[in-house]
Parts: sequence; structure tokens; C-alpha cells
Amino acid sequence: MATTIMHPWPLAKRVKVKDVMSREVVTVDKDERLDHVLETMRKHRMSKLVVVEKGKLAGIVTDGDIADELGAIKNKGVLASHLHASSAMRRQFVTASADTDIEKLVPQASEDGAGLVPIMHDSTCVGVVTASDLLKLVTSTARLESLMTAKVLAVQPTDRVVHARRLMVDHHVERLPVLDDGKLVGILGEGDIAFGLARFKESVRDNHQASALQRFLVEDVYQRNVVTGALDMTAREAAERMLKEDVGCLPVMRGDRMVGIVTRSDLIATIR
Repeated sequence: MATTIMHPWPLAKRVKVKDVMSREVVTVDKDERLDHVLETMRKHRMSKLVVVEKGKLAGIVTDGDIADELGAIKNKGVLASHLHASSAMRRQFVTASADTDIEKLVPQASEDGAGLVPIMHDSTCVGVVTASDLLKLVTSTARLESLMTAKVLAVQPTDRVVHARRLMVDHHVERLPVLDDGKLVGILGEGDIAFGLARFKESVRDNHQASALQRFLVEDVYQRNVVTGALDMTAREAAERMLKEDVGCLPVMRGDRMVGIVTRSDLIATIR
């Protein structure tokens, strides 16, 4: 069920949704198989997609939603190719119009919300606003040292993937740094887990999956290439780096030691 954001106080100087929204809308049908949904995400380098039914907006699906669906007890032994977008999609979400003040979308479009807001004209989805779109509005000169989270949740390569996913869910984060003997060696995201679980289910027979999950480790799926930031980097510089490198967070470094992490949501919160 969609909830439409209204704009009762339109101000000429405010940035409007139409000024930043992405007009290319990548969609999947609600009956699309989850393995195909993941491939669409990979192809377009997206972690969140609009789901349609007979061409009309029906929901939103994220890589985190897919990870949870594949990992659900009720789907034990069920392959991604046997599940559909409708089984993982969110049916309750916020929509907006192109003339909505962008500040009204920040809570939903940032990663603290759904991470994607469909933009509607009548009953047609004409665009989306995502956290990446909002990064374009970050102009703050505040230093990352004042914006970062210093107490960072992290995992090790030898941790189980199911443990890492539980940390993400419990603490409402989409990514975790991977530390090996205290050294930053990678990043583990929800998409890495979703793709990893899909491959795992394809390669391990049903009757062996329970025991094999104990050996399904972070080192099997995490990203080795890490884009980082520095303590004296400004929010604007960090936003530009995230957009250029297409990443959702920057571990903040002092020399070769990670001292914090800044996410898209941290930077978006500086928009005034």
C-alpha cells in the first residue's frame, strides 16, 4: 500500500524532487524469479528496484529483502529460481510527486528509510529518488571526524554469514567492515549476502544445507576493494567520492587504521 507525500508548504527556493530524481526507472515484474531480480540489480548496479504488476507500481524490493527471503526458515532448501519478487517485495512504501520539496523525502530516500521513493504522475512511476540522488545535494564542509560513527560494528573473514546478517538486521545497517587481525580488508553488504545465498542454495544439496551454512563464511562473499575516507575530508568531498566510486559508505582511516565509518545517511543528514 503506497502512501503519498503531500507538499503543503511549497517554497520557491526549496529544491524539488524533479531537480534531483532519476528518470530512468528500472523495474521488475512481481512474478520475476528472484535470481533474475538479482541479475537485474547486478546489471544496473542497483540495490533497490521498483516492482510492477501489469505495468503498475506494486512494491519495492531491496537486496536486503532478498537476503532475508532466501535466508528465511520457511524457504529452507528453496532456490532463488523458485521464489519471486512478490515474496520479498515491500507492499507499504512512500511515493511523492515531482513537485514535492526534496527535504520531505530525506527520511525515506536515505538508508534509514526504504532507500528508494517512487515518483508518481497520476498512476505512472516517472522516476525515483534514492540515497545516491540525495548525495548530490550535500554541500557541508563539516569534517568526517565530526560525522562518522566511531564505534563501528565489524565482522571477521571467518565469521559466519548468518551471524553477519543478524548484526545488520539488529543494528539497522546495510554494510559491515571486514577486519582481519584489526586490519581493514573489505566490506560486506546486503547485496553480497543475497548473491552469496543464491549461489549457496544452487550449489549445496537440500539435505546438506544446514551443516554447510556453518561453513558459509564472510570470506566467501565480501568485497576486497575498499574505498575509504580521511578524518579531515569534508562531507561534500565524501559525497563526491561515494558518487564517483558508487559506494554506500566510507571507512574513515587514520593512517592504515580504521577509526570510524560514514554512510550515505550520515552525509544526507547534513543537507539543510
